[in-house]
Amino acid sequence: MNMTMNTGKYPAPGSREPGAAKPTQAAATVAFLHNPPKKAKAAPSSTEISMKAYEIWLSQGQEQGHDQEHWFQAEQQLKSA
Repeated sequence: MNMTMNTGKYPAPGSREPGAAKPTQAAATVAFLHNPPKKAKAAPSSTEISMKAYEIWLSQGQEQGHDQEHWFQAEQQLKSA
């Protein structure tokens, strides 16, 4: 069994002086955990768009003939939300 003694010339592995900077890998891990990468948002489903278009139709007085306009408006609102 070969044992070496720390002579004080180099710090022991894992020890740091108070206020010393963290190792780069540990700092990167902490940064990743606090700021995870943003995931791409899935496109709204046709059911979601349909429900939103219905809400728009209701809010605009239930006037007939604007179904496509309401659909595109609903789709845009859901994509930007």
